[in-house]
Amino acid sequence: MREIVVHTLREKAVPVEELNRLIWTSFEQWTSIGLYVPLSDDAHFANYIKSRVVFIAEDAATGELLAVHTLKLNKRKGSVWGANLAVSPTAKNEGIGTRLLQEEIVQLRQRGYRYISERTGFPATWSVRWHLKNGYRIMGYGRAPKENYPSYKFRKQFAYDLRHHPSDFVWLPYVAPVTARLTYAFTFLATRLCKKRNGELNGLGKGVKKVLKLRS
Repeated sequence: MREIVVHTLREKAVPVEELNRLIWTSFEQWTSIGLYVPLSDDAHFANYIKSRVVFIAEDAATGELLAVHTLKLNKRKGSVWGANLAVSPTAKNEGIGTRLLQEEIVQLRQRGYRYISERTGFPATWSVRWHLKNGYRIMGYGRAPKENYPSYKFRKQFAYDLRHHPSDFVWLPYVAPVTARLTYAFTFLATRLCKKRNGELNGLGKGVKKVLKLRS
C-alpha cells in the first residue's frame, strides 16, 4: 500500500488546472453514462473553490496528485457538504478515497464539525457502494433541475453534540437507521409529488413553495 500525504489547498498550493483535470479524468466514468458534472472549465472551477476547503492527497514518495475532495463548511450548523471526490485513475482501487476521507474527518472533528453530507446519482452504482462502505447512510431522494436522473443524499455522522445540537439524538447509532429511512421516505414522496422528471417544480410544487414563503 502506497503512503499518502493529505493537505488542504491552503497548506500546499496546486494549480487549479491540475485539480480540475484530475476531477474530469476521474469523472469520465460518470460522463460516459450521461451523468452531469458541473465543472465546465478552469475559470469556473477556480471561482467554485473560493468558498470551499479543498483537500488533496499526494503520493508521499513521488508527490503525484492522487485525489481531491471539495468541502463546503457551515460553521453555525457544524455541517459539511462534500462534492467532487475524485481519485486519479492511476490510484483506483487502492483505498485512496477512503484514506483521504478518514484524514478529513480527523481535522473536521477537531474544528467542531459533526457530519458530512453528499449526493450522488442512482446510475453511479460504484459511488453509492463507496458511500455505504464508508459509513454514510442514505437519507434523501431528489432530482435537481437540468439533471435527467434521480439521486441519493447521504449523511455520515462522525461526532455528536447533544448539548448544543439536540437534533443529533436522531443520528445516534441506534436511532439513525430509523431516522434515515423516514427522511428518505418523506423526500421520495415530496419529490415524486412536487417535481417533474427534469427536476423542475410542477404546479403542486410551486403552490407548496408559495405557501411556505408566505408562512416564513
